[in-house]
Amino acid sequence: RPSARPLFGNRPALRLVKRSNMRNRLLALGLVTVAMPGISAAAVEFCLEGEFDLGARYQGMQPRPGEFSTARWCVVTEDHSDRVFLSMSGKSNPDMNGNWAVAFLPPNLVRIVNANAPPDIEFRGGETLYEARRNRRIDPRRLVAELNENPEWLRDSTLHGYTAVQYPGESAPVDVTLQDGKLRTLRTTADLPLRGRVAVIWRWDWSDQTAPTLQIEVDNDVLFRAHGAWRETAGTVGLWQATPGVDPVEVPGANWPARVNMSLVELSPGVLLVQGVRTGFQHLVVQTDDGLVVADAPAGWVELHQIPPVDLVPGLGVSGLSEEFVDFLRAEFPDQKITAVALTHAHDDHAGGARAFAAAGAVVYAPAELAEFLQSALNRDSMPADRLRGAGGEVRVVPVTEPITLGGTSRPVELLPLGTSPHTSSSLGVYVPEQGFFFQSDLHVPRTESEHPRAARAVTECWFAEWAVANLPPVTVVVNTHSAVQTPVSRLAKYLESDLCLRATVEP
Repeated sequence: RPSARPLFGNRPALRLVKRSNMRNRLLALGLVTVAMPGISAAAVEFCLEGEFDLGARYQGMQPRPGEFSTARWCVVTEDHSDRVFLSMSGKSNPDMNGNWAVAFLPPNLVRIVNANAPPDIEFRGGETLYEARRNRRIDPRRLVAELNENPEWLRDSTLHGYTAVQYPGESAPVDVTLQDGKLRTLRTTADLPLRGRVAVIWRWDWSDQTAPTLQIEVDNDVLFRAHGAWRETAGTVGLWQATPGVDPVEVPGANWPARVNMSLVELSPGVLLVQGVRTGFQHLVVQTDDGLVVADAPAGWVELHQIPPVDLVPGLGVSGLSEEFVDFLRAEFPDQKITAVALTHAHDDHAGGARAFAAAGAVVYAPAELAEFLQSALNRDSMPADRLRGAGGEVRVVPVTEPITLGGTSRPVELLPLGTSPHTSSSLGVYVPEQGFFFQSDLHVPRTESEHPRAARAVTECWFAEWAVANLPPVTVVVNTHSAVQTPVSRLAKYLESDLCLRATVEP
């Protein structure tokens, strides 16, 4: 609940600047006030509680707006420190609720906080200041106070009533509207998979001064809508310390937040996994008579809760991640062309890089129900410059309506429609029958070799186990995008005997 007394009390309004016209501009914007909001508490938590649209994010059951689910974003910040404690909860996919927390401790530490199941994970040695500040700006009062303290970030020019802000160390420009010392509108742009370069707008409504409302729009779709509230926090020392009980796992800071570190793992002759395409992603590659067949075309995402938005995989944008994947395959298999890429489903992180494979000459396959959407999305005029645009090409998506075979007689590859699952409206599996391997994305993501599924994913895991037992030989080994664990179908049959699957509702 909001505190009864003001959290943002008196503080010096603005440090002096030499140019008198700068102060006049700030006064006109409402940034300079007699009592500019400042943080009186040692630490303040600001939370946004509302709804996030998975469909608009292209991570829902259907790639269209209107699939809202509960979401919560919170930041704990301090007046005299750049430290930020960020926590978020909500659905990352239609079948997956989750929550996570991370502490940013400039200048060089990020800690993923696993308070309920330590150890924490610490990334030491990387630059963390800019990311900490991007997350800190979720709190609109912190953002306004920061601009008051740094008037040199405000450009002299204005456009359509907006004031341009150039944050140091950031390339994306940001335009803001401020009135009476409050943030009203924030505008920027982002390059998104399956959307291209689009406008991102934060709209604040201060009708209730203690509980403002926010609406984030992306390409004219509402992505997030919520109401906010502040509260003073006490006993925050623990936020900045590792969870007691187990020493944190230390990871080089260069590996935060997601990095490319590709390597090959041979499953059998001519059947391989490329691991480390980005952190947490691996992909099946099969050498056939006709060339290489690849499962999925990865793309990074943009962290839209940060101001300005930033690439999850820094510097690679929409097509760059799959372009690096293509370059890796060309270097490892210089005598073989990439003939096909199978998009297992339409979620943007799995399908958004298909332009890179089309530029390399590969045929793009996708579930029939989603092929028209993907072809339209991948060919948007808003797509930023990449290899496909440079070659003057376009993506043609071949719909898979029934099982088809690629690659000739040596290691043929079958693309199998899986139908509607709890994860998505339509998906494909990539099957190498002679070698006995089956690749799928997001339907089966085991953490261990247990004979029962994870409780948090039981509905989807049991759905897939039922499909696999009915459609694949028991000796077939299932591999997946996000886990190194390989699962024989005979183990999935054990899933179906578990209490979780016996209780689960496996109808999508």
